[in-house]
Amino acid sequence: MPWTLPAENILKLAARLAAALLLYAFLRNAGFYNFTAREAEGLSVLIQLVGDIYAVLLAFTIFVIWGQFTEVENCVIRECNSLDEVLRFSGYLNPDAHAGIRRAIGFYANHVLRSEWPALGDGRADSQADAVFSKFLNSVVEAAPLSETEQRMHARVIDIAQKTSECRDERVAKSLTRIPPTLAGLVDTIAGVLLLLIFVYPFRYWYTGACCFTLVAAVLFLANFVMMDTDNPLKGVWNVSPRPFSDLKL
Repeated sequence: MPWTLPAENILKLAARLAAALLLYAFLRNAGFYNFTAREAEGLSVLIQLVGDIYAVLLAFTIFVIWGQFTEVENCVIRECNSLDEVLRFSGYLNPDAHAGIRRAIGFYANHVLRSEWPALGDGRADSQADAVFSKFLNSVVEAAPLSETEQRMHARVIDIAQKTSECRDERVAKSLTRIPPTLAGLVDTIAGVLLLLIFVYPFRYWYTGACCFTLVAAVLFLANFVMMDTDNPLKGVWNVSPRPFSDLKL
Protein backbone atom coordinates (compact mmCIF):
# COMPACT_ATOMS: atom_id res chain seq x y z
CA MET A 1 0.00 0.00 0.00
CA PRO A 2 1.24 3.56 -0.65
CA TRP A 3 2.78 5.25 2.37
CA THR A 4 1.30 8.75 2.68
CA LEU A 5 0.84 11.08 5.62
CA PRO A 6 -2.72 12.12 6.49
CA ALA A 7 -3.47 15.63 5.25
CA GLU A 8 -4.87 16.60 8.66
CA ASN A 9 -1.55 15.85 10.37
CA ILE A 10 0.37 17.86 7.78
CA LEU A 11 -1.95 20.86 8.20
CA LYS A 12 -1.55 20.75 11.99
CA LEU A 13 2.23 20.63 11.64
CA ALA A 14 2.21 23.55 9.19
CA ALA A 15 0.02 25.65 11.48
CA ARG A 16 2.22 25.02 14.52
CA LEU A 17 5.38 25.72 12.54
CA ALA A 18 3.94 29.00 11.27
CA ALA A 19 3.06 30.08 14.83
CA ALA A 20 6.53 29.06 16.11
CA LEU A 21 8.29 30.96 13.32
CA LEU A 22 6.26 34.08 14.03
CA LEU A 23 7.32 33.84 17.68
CA TYR A 24 10.90 33.26 16.52
CA ALA A 25 10.80 36.44 14.43
CA PHE A 26 9.35 38.41 17.34
CA LEU A 27 12.05 37.19 19.74
CA ARG A 28 14.73 38.04 17.18
CA ASN A 29 13.48 41.61 16.93
CA ALA A 30 13.12 41.85 20.73
CA GLY A 31 16.81 41.01 21.24
CA PHE A 32 16.23 37.72 23.06
CA TYR A 33 18.97 35.97 21.07
CA ASN A 34 21.53 38.53 22.15
CA PHE A 35 21.12 37.07 25.61
CA THR A 36 21.36 33.41 24.54
CA ALA A 37 24.41 34.15 22.36
CA ARG A 38 26.49 34.32 25.54
CA GLU A 39 25.48 30.71 26.30
CA ALA A 40 25.94 29.31 22.81
CA GLU A 41 28.65 26.86 23.85
CA GLY A 42 26.63 25.47 26.72
CA LEU A 43 23.53 25.18 24.52
CA SER A 44 25.54 23.27 21.91
CA VAL A 45 26.64 20.70 24.50
CA LEU A 46 23.11 20.40 25.83
CA ILE A 47 21.65 19.94 22.33
CA GLN A 48 24.12 17.16 21.61
CA LEU A 49 23.44 15.45 24.94
CA VAL A 50 19.65 15.58 24.62
CA GLY A 51 19.87 14.56 20.96
CA ASP A 52 21.94 11.49 21.83
CA ILE A 53 19.48 10.48 24.57
CA TYR A 54 16.56 10.93 22.19
CA ALA A 55 18.25 8.90 19.45
CA VAL A 56 18.96 5.96 21.77
CA LEU A 57 15.49 6.01 23.30
CA LEU A 58 13.74 6.31 19.94
CA ALA A 59 15.82 3.48 18.46
CA PHE A 60 14.93 1.22 21.39
CA THR A 61 11.24 2.11 21.16
CA ILE A 62 11.04 1.59 17.39
CA PHE A 63 12.88 -1.73 17.74
CA VAL A 64 10.37 -3.01 20.30
CA ILE A 65 7.35 -1.70 18.39
CA TRP A 66 8.56 -3.12 15.07
CA GLY A 67 9.13 -6.50 16.71
CA GLN A 68 5.57 -6.38 18.02
CA PHE A 69 4.31 -5.40 14.56
CA THR A 70 6.01 -8.32 12.82
CA GLU A 71 4.85 -10.73 15.54
CA VAL A 72 1.22 -9.80 14.89
CA GLU A 73 1.79 -10.34 11.16
CA ASN A 74 3.34 -13.74 11.81
CA CYS A 75 0.47 -14.68 14.15
CA VAL A 76 -2.06 -13.91 11.41
CA ILE A 77 -0.15 -16.07 8.94
CA ARG A 78 0.19 -18.97 11.39
CA GLU A 79 -3.49 -18.87 12.32
CA CYS A 80 -4.62 -18.87 8.69
CA ASN A 81 -2.17 -21.64 7.81
CA SER A 82 -3.68 -23.72 10.62
CA LEU A 83 -7.18 -23.03 9.32
CA ASP A 84 -6.04 -24.13 5.87
CA GLU A 85 -4.72 -27.37 7.36
CA VAL A 86 -8.05 -27.98 9.11
CA LEU A 87 -9.81 -27.51 5.79
CA ARG A 88 -7.43 -29.83 3.98
CA PHE A 89 -7.44 -32.66 6.50
CA SER A 90 -11.18 -32.41 7.15
CA GLY A 91 -11.62 -33.19 3.47
CA TYR A 92 -10.78 -36.81 4.36
CA LEU A 93 -13.83 -36.97 6.63
CA ASN A 94 -17.32 -37.73 5.42
CA PRO A 95 -19.02 -34.98 3.35
CA ASP A 96 -21.35 -33.84 6.13
CA ALA A 97 -18.55 -33.38 8.65
CA HIS A 98 -16.36 -31.60 6.10
CA ALA A 99 -19.18 -29.28 5.03
CA GLY A 100 -19.97 -28.34 8.65
CA ILE A 101 -16.32 -27.51 9.42
CA ARG A 102 -15.97 -25.58 6.19
CA ARG A 103 -19.05 -23.47 6.92
CA ALA A 104 -17.82 -22.72 10.45
CA ILE A 105 -14.42 -21.60 9.16
CA GLY A 106 -16.03 -19.41 6.51
CA PHE A 107 -18.29 -17.76 9.06
CA TYR A 108 -15.37 -17.20 11.42
CA ALA A 109 -13.11 -15.70 8.72
CA ASN A 110 -15.88 -13.35 7.59
CA HIS A 111 -16.49 -12.24 11.17
CA VAL A 112 -12.78 -11.52 11.70
CA LEU A 113 -12.65 -9.39 8.56
CA ARG A 114 -15.94 -7.61 9.18
CA SER A 115 -15.95 -7.08 12.95
CA GLU A 116 -12.98 -8.32 14.98
CA TRP A 117 -10.25 -6.70 12.90
CA PRO A 118 -11.65 -3.12 13.25
CA ALA A 119 -12.37 -3.74 16.95
CA LEU A 120 -8.79 -4.83 17.66
CA GLY A 121 -7.55 -1.82 15.69
CA ASP A 122 -9.55 0.37 18.09
CA GLY A 123 -8.02 -1.43 21.08
CA ARG A 124 -11.15 -3.45 21.95
CA ALA A 125 -11.56 -7.22 22.27
CA ASP A 126 -14.47 -8.69 20.30
CA SER A 127 -16.30 -11.15 22.55
CA GLN A 128 -18.57 -12.20 19.71
CA ALA A 129 -15.51 -13.35 17.75
CA ASP A 130 -14.67 -15.68 20.64
CA ALA A 131 -18.17 -17.16 20.41
CA VAL A 132 -17.87 -17.62 16.64
CA PHE A 133 -14.50 -19.32 17.04
CA SER A 134 -15.95 -21.60 19.73
CA LYS A 135 -18.60 -22.69 17.22
CA PHE A 136 -15.81 -23.59 14.82
CA LEU A 137 -14.12 -25.68 17.51
CA ASN A 138 -17.43 -27.37 18.30
CA SER A 139 -17.91 -28.22 14.63
CA VAL A 140 -14.53 -29.95 14.67
CA VAL A 141 -15.04 -31.83 17.93
CA GLU A 142 -18.61 -32.85 17.14
CA ALA A 143 -17.81 -34.12 13.63
CA ALA A 144 -18.88 -37.76 13.50
CA PRO A 145 -16.29 -40.06 11.82
CA LEU A 146 -17.86 -43.03 10.03
CA SER A 147 -14.86 -45.36 9.91
CA GLU A 148 -11.66 -46.18 11.74
CA THR A 149 -9.65 -44.27 9.15
CA GLU A 150 -11.85 -41.22 9.67
CA GLN A 151 -11.40 -41.51 13.43
CA ARG A 152 -7.63 -41.21 13.07
CA MET A 153 -8.03 -38.28 10.71
CA HIS A 154 -10.56 -36.70 13.05
CA ALA A 155 -8.04 -36.82 15.88
CA ARG A 156 -5.53 -35.11 13.60
CA VAL A 157 -8.03 -32.37 12.76
CA ILE A 158 -8.75 -31.80 16.46
CA ASP A 159 -5.01 -31.37 17.13
CA ILE A 160 -4.73 -28.80 14.35
CA ALA A 161 -7.81 -26.96 15.63
CA GLN A 162 -6.20 -26.76 19.08
CA LYS A 163 -3.08 -25.28 17.48
CA THR A 164 -5.31 -22.78 15.67
CA SER A 165 -6.81 -21.76 18.99
CA GLU A 166 -3.35 -21.08 20.42
CA CYS A 167 -2.43 -19.01 17.36
CA ARG A 168 -5.64 -17.02 17.67
CA ASP A 169 -5.07 -16.28 21.37
CA GLU A 170 -1.56 -15.07 20.60
CA ARG A 171 -2.77 -12.90 17.71
CA VAL A 172 -5.44 -11.20 19.79
CA ALA A 173 -3.12 -10.61 22.75
CA LYS A 174 -0.35 -9.10 20.64
CA SER A 175 -2.81 -7.02 18.59
CA LEU A 176 -4.04 -5.34 21.78
CA THR A 177 -0.55 -4.61 23.13
CA ARG A 178 0.42 -0.95 22.93
CA ILE A 179 3.44 1.12 23.95
CA PRO A 180 3.19 2.12 27.65
CA PRO A 181 1.93 5.72 27.96
CA THR A 182 4.85 6.57 30.25
CA LEU A 183 7.38 5.51 27.61
CA ALA A 184 5.54 7.39 24.85
CA GLY A 185 5.36 10.44 27.10
CA LEU A 186 9.09 10.24 27.83
CA VAL A 187 9.96 10.09 24.13
CA ASP A 188 7.66 13.05 23.38
CA THR A 189 9.06 15.07 26.30
CA ILE A 190 12.67 14.60 25.21
CA ALA A 191 11.70 15.49 21.63
CA GLY A 192 10.04 18.66 22.92
CA VAL A 193 13.13 19.61 24.96
CA LEU A 194 15.36 19.06 21.92
CA LEU A 195 13.12 21.21 19.74
CA LEU A 196 13.05 23.95 22.40
CA LEU A 197 16.84 24.00 22.59
CA ILE A 198 17.05 24.38 18.81
CA PHE A 199 14.49 27.18 19.04
CA VAL A 200 16.50 29.21 21.57
CA TYR A 201 19.90 28.50 20.03
CA PRO A 202 21.47 31.79 18.82
CA PHE A 203 22.11 31.17 15.14
CA ARG A 204 24.03 34.00 13.49
CA TYR A 205 21.43 34.55 10.77
CA TRP A 206 17.70 34.43 11.31
CA TYR A 207 17.02 32.39 8.16
CA THR A 208 19.55 29.77 9.25
CA GLY A 209 17.81 29.42 12.59
CA ALA A 210 14.36 29.28 10.99
CA CYS A 211 15.44 26.60 8.52
CA CYS A 212 17.15 24.49 11.18
CA PHE A 213 14.15 24.72 13.49
CA THR A 214 11.76 23.76 10.68
CA LEU A 215 13.94 20.83 9.62
CA VAL A 216 14.31 19.45 13.15
CA ALA A 217 10.58 19.90 13.82
CA ALA A 218 9.72 17.97 10.64
CA VAL A 219 12.14 15.13 11.51
CA LEU A 220 10.80 14.83 15.06
CA PHE A 221 7.24 14.89 13.76
CA LEU A 222 7.96 12.08 11.30
CA ALA A 223 9.74 10.03 13.97
CA ASN A 224 6.78 10.39 16.34
CA PHE A 225 4.30 9.63 13.58
CA VAL A 226 6.09 6.43 12.56
CA MET A 227 6.37 5.34 16.21
CA MET A 228 2.67 5.86 16.99
CA ASP A 229 1.43 4.53 13.64
CA THR A 230 3.45 1.32 13.89
CA ASP A 231 2.39 0.88 17.52
CA ASN A 232 -1.10 -0.03 16.25
CA PRO A 233 -0.49 -2.97 13.87
CA LEU A 234 -4.09 -3.17 12.63
CA LYS A 235 -5.00 0.47 12.02
CA GLY A 236 -3.18 3.44 10.53
CA VAL A 237 -1.20 4.46 7.49
CA TRP A 238 0.76 1.19 7.42
CA ASN A 239 -0.67 -1.92 9.06
CA VAL A 240 -0.82 -5.71 9.00
CA SER A 241 -2.97 -6.95 6.14
CA PRO A 242 -6.02 -9.14 6.89
CA ARG A 243 -5.69 -10.68 3.43
CA PRO A 244 -4.69 -14.18 4.69
CA PHE A 245 -8.23 -14.53 6.11
CA SER A 246 -9.85 -13.52 2.83
CA ASP A 247 -7.51 -15.87 0.92
CA LEU A 248 -8.63 -18.98 2.81
CA LYS A 249 -9.56 -21.64 0.30
CA LEU A 250 -13.19 -22.06 1.26
